[in-house]
Amino acid sequence: MKKVIALLTVVLCCSMMTTAMAQGGQQMDPAARLAMMKERYKGLGLNDVQVDSVIAIQNDMRPKMMALRDMQDADARMAKMKEIADERNKRIEKALPADLAKKVIEAMSQQRPGGGRPPGGGGK
Repeated sequence: MKKVIALLTVVLCCSMMTTAMAQGGQQMDPAARLAMMKERYKGLGLNDVQVDSVIAIQNDMRPKMMALRDMQDADARMAKMKEIADERNKRIEKALPADLAKKVIEAMSQQRPGGGRPPGGGGK
């Protein structure tokens, strides 16, 4: 009986650790996220000023996107998200040379949650 309890305890601990590690990987502190974003954009060929401009544009758009989470109508939410993304892209195109703007916009479009799938997708 003691062996069964010990085995169940080990399995439970391993399960809890795995869950904690999976959740911890998704939660990144703001400083680490900012550093990662800066490196990603520098890798696209942007200088420090351009990187700061792109990050400022993203930070301006983030509250607008977050406000859409509570919308019940998925089609309306997707339309509004596209509208906000188009606004962001226009601002990026104004802030950067055309070739860099294209690279940044393409990189952003590939960073959508779920690998580019629309959020809230189910088993349809």
